[in-house]
Parts: sequence; C-alpha cells; structure tokens
Amino acid sequence: MNVMAVVLGFLGVILGFTSVISAIVLTKNTDKLVKTEDERAKNLITEGRKETQQLIEEGRKETKELTRYIASLIAAEASKTRELIKTP
Repeated sequence: MNVMAVVLGFLGVILGFTSVISAIVLTKNTDKLVKTEDERAKNLITEGRKETQQLIEEGRKETKELTRYIASLIAAEASKTRELIKTP
C-alpha cells in the first residue's frame, strides 16, 4: 500500500506540473493571437477610415457639380423668363 500511495502522489505531482505548463503555454499562445488580431483590427479600421474619407470627398465633388448644373439651369430659365416678360 505504501508503494501505491507514493506512485499516486508522484503521478499527482506530475499531473499538476503538466497542467501548470499547459496553462502557461496556452496563455502565451493566446497573447500572441490577441496581438495579431489587434493589429489586424487596427488595419481594418484605418482602411475603413480612408475609404470613408474618399467616399465623402467624391460625394462633395458630385454635390458641387450638381449645384453648378442646377445653377446654370436656373440662370438659363431666368433669362428665358426675362425675355418673355420684356416682349409684350
């Protein structure tokens, strides 16, 4: 019985040591994965901001072009209206 208790105690210590080592290894791997995912997320956010800025700029350009076009239409119609009013 004494031998069995020593063997079981030794196996318990080995099992405990193995669990501690496994926890350390898993923690290190998790830290590495978190860092790589963090970098990837930052890159995605940066790219998204750049694309959003580009879309905003394109929208502003289109708005300016449309405003100029509408202004030219208004000016053309205004001159037509003036001529219609002048000719009795």
